Amino acid sequence: MRDKIKRLLRENLINERLTDVDSDVDLIYDKFFKSGIDKFESGEKLTRSFFMVGITNTNILESEEARKAHELNPCKIVVNVGSNYYNPVTKVISVSVNDNAFNYVFDVFNGDFNAALESLKDIPYQYNNLKSDFSEARIKGSIHHELAHWIDDTMNKQHIERRIEKQMKANTINLKGIPVTTTKMEIQGQIHNIKQAYNKHKDIWDDITFDELVKMVPTLNVVLKPLNDKFKKQWIRDIKTRMHREGLLGKKMV
Repeated sequence: MRDKIKRLLRENLINERLTDVDSDVDLIYDKFFKSGIDKFESGEKLTRSFFMVGITNTNILESEEARKAHELNPCKIVVNVGSNYYNPVTKVISVSVNDNAFNYVFDVFNGDFNAALESLKDIPYQYNNLKSDFSEARIKGSIHHELAHWIDDTMNKQHIERRIEKQMKANTINLKGIPVTTTKMEIQGQIHNIKQAYNKHKDIWDDITFDELVKMVPTLNVVLKPLNDKFKKQWIRDIKTRMHREGLLGKKMV
């Protein structure tokens, strides 16, 4: 059910714009993630207590866009219980540290991140993803991504929810042969991951190449790797066009 809903979310984007909720991203990050990331960056081994599990709701959010969305479509915010998603049917926004990455480091290497990273040195794709998974920019990007989905749906009269209910009843999902990660809805989410990377690295942004950005932001790495040449070229063109529109295309990323 969740996978079907996520696919429909990707198809039904109306607004293509950055959602201005940096203050809300910071609020959620500081409350549930900052302490764990600070410990991680100090070199401590990962433990289950690093990342607080919690449940709150959109009433805590402070930005103008989020306050308006809460009035129309209040949702529960579930933290560190699995994966990242917005479910307009159950009214849940879920944000989490990468559960697969955490389990790999904790279960296989007893929380020793450097040992886990070393084990992937001959697999660049996985190495680069893991290297960035426990970073402020990565986590803030995921939070921003899901809040953007919620606000887009809410401010357009729950168009996603209505479409989901209709298509779920008919048991049909049409992705038109396009990889779901390259659709407008997913690019809308990805641009917010990039925005958080920019917030963290704006002092060196014009020195970063597009390939380096992809390695820096695991979400982009995950998108690009499985695409064939046709869709890879299309996605790169679309994401760079969107980055340029939002003022996020560094000088070396063209």
